[in-house]
Amino acid sequence: MTLSAAQGGRRDAIMTLIDHLRPMGIQCGIVALRDSASGIATLADRADYVDGLSIRARPTWAELKTVWQICRQRGVDLVHAHDHGSQYVASALRFVSPSLRAVMTFHRTLGIETEGRRNRTRNALTLPLIQRVLTASEERRKYVIDSTLVSKNKVAVIPIGVDLDRFRPNRAARGEIRERLGLAPDVTLALAIGHFGTEKGIDQVLTAAARADSLLGNQPWHLVVLGTGSESRAAVLQEAGQRLLPGRVTWAGFQTDVTPWLQAADLFIHAPRREAFGMVVAQAMACGLPVVALAIGGVPELIMHDRTGLLVPPGDLDALGSAIARMVASPSLRHEMGERALGRAMQYYDAREYARRHAALYRELIPFIRSAVRGYGIAVGC
Repeated sequence: MTLSAAQGGRRDAIMTLIDHLRPMGIQCGIVALRDSASGIATLADRADYVDGLSIRARPTWAELKTVWQICRQRGVDLVHAHDHGSQYVASALRFVSPSLRAVMTFHRTLGIETEGRRNRTRNALTLPLIQRVLTASEERRKYVIDSTLVSKNKVAVIPIGVDLDRFRPNRAARGEIRERLGLAPDVTLALAIGHFGTEKGIDQVLTAAARADSLLGNQPWHLVVLGTGSESRAAVLQEAGQRLLPGRVTWAGFQTDVTPWLQAADLFIHAPRREAFGMVVAQAMACGLPVVALAIGGVPELIMHDRTGLLVPPGDLDALGSAIARMVASPSLRHEMGERALGRAMQYYDAREYARRHAALYRELIPFIRSAVRGYGIAVGC
């Protein structure tokens, strides 16, 4: 259950989970509280059922009853909530039906679901009715424990998985993207991905890249940025790119599929101001890319410094620029780190393991006798 299944990292995490739970025999449905039925219909082929309810931010009892009727009609055993709104609904459902199980994944990089009197009050009332709270990193686990009254024994870490059949090295994509961009084969291609909000730090990528450019001299390299934002924010960033890196930046906009861009790149740059996990970092690693990043939030749990990439202290953009220059200047270093990054992604961030760990948790929470009689019904996107 989620407030919205709009495109983005949260939807990717939910759909990757569903894609790998269903082959295990777990029925998975998606309930999007604020989306319309037509707005969520495109996901129908990837779930056992989808329901877009278009209900308000604070659902009425009649709207809560609608969700409860969906649970009864679909034979739902467990609701997996993915944000504060669906956490509230899941706890309300459990208040009416204690046999229903509920878990919640805390995705947020920012504190808008935990900070302030209203959020603290909501969490104090609803989290006791949630059996498990899941986070993607140890950093977020500590944050949740410190920011709420939830028992630390109820908070578990399950890193977000990557579909390794999709995110994998593919040298053919390199030539296709380079031809589209008009880049010569010997140009080192760096990639950054993120929306244009300040927390994702695209402006910091540009500043650090300019520092790297000053160190690289005439060495051929190019930066591609995938993402979008408000018109005013995009104008600010594009002006900065033209001023700091004239002729070296391509703004490729929002891409529904970032896979070929990752497969075409030589390195990935990640410079957020806040980051809960860094799913795009795991995706880059799965495509065999070394990563240069700020050591913030959950990112240091993904990257092994000097093994699979380079980490620098948060906010140190001169150091980040030096790290970028070091990576651009050394094809052998990029190859060695990229190979190790791929191995680490395959070992720790395989979506099949991601789903297996969730399935084990669901089965732990659902009474055996019910599951043995009629199987599981999981509202994973609820």
